[in-house]
Amino acid sequence: MKKIIAVCCLALVVQNTKAQFIQGLGIFGAGTSSRHEYINNNTPAATFPYLYPEKHRSMERISWGAGIIAEMLPFRGFRWQSEIEYINKGAKEIHHMKDPVTGERDSRVNKYKYVAWNNFLKFRLESFNVTSSLLLGARLEYNLGKSTPAYDFVAGNFKKLWISPDVGIGFEPYAYGKIKILTELHYNPDVRRQYNQNNILASNRTWELRVGIMWRKKKLNDLDCNAPRYHDPY
Repeated sequence: MKKIIAVCCLALVVQNTKAQFIQGLGIFGAGTSSRHEYINNNTPAATFPYLYPEKHRSMERISWGAGIIAEMLPFRGFRWQSEIEYINKGAKEIHHMKDPVTGERDSRVNKYKYVAWNNFLKFRLESFNVTSSLLLGARLEYNLGKSTPAYDFVAGNFKKLWISPDVGIGFEPYAYGKIKILTELHYNPDVRRQYNQNNILASNRTWELRVGIMWRKKKLNDLDCNAPRYHDPY
């Protein structure tokens, strides 16, 4: 685990060795909302309903994430954004074990902790007072730990190392100086199944809302005033 984290950090450092490519460095905090989708193609009699999920989508698990950002490539409308992130995912399940007295189902939360290396192509559109962005990319995630009290035979066997797509939109209000405020909304679905055995399939979907700060070089200010400057000849 430590070796993988070290490799990810080294890769991010190597990418940034050429200072002329660095357009910004930043940090962010995030709120996350994730859930699982289960598909059980077996007949009810073929599996144990207390251990294996019926076909359903779980309830949302609300959690958090945080990370560091490096924005690269010296183009005004096109950038490469690379990140190292810690993120929590999971789902809230209404478990199929019923209370023998009330008949109610108990609620259990499956939790996952990941360190991720995220990379995006970032398309930027500058206006007078805000810079809008479209981010297209992928996440390489390594599972640091998990707690799966619901459907452990399935949820407990999600992949340790995983790649998934990510689409995001970002907004950066115009501000003087080197420090910028950024906001991003990301949609991160699984296109492949985290679990695919015994006619049972499971996958994850996560929404992530980020707020952070970005340091930029003064000479590369996103929206410098284009008005002509007066130079006193004397």
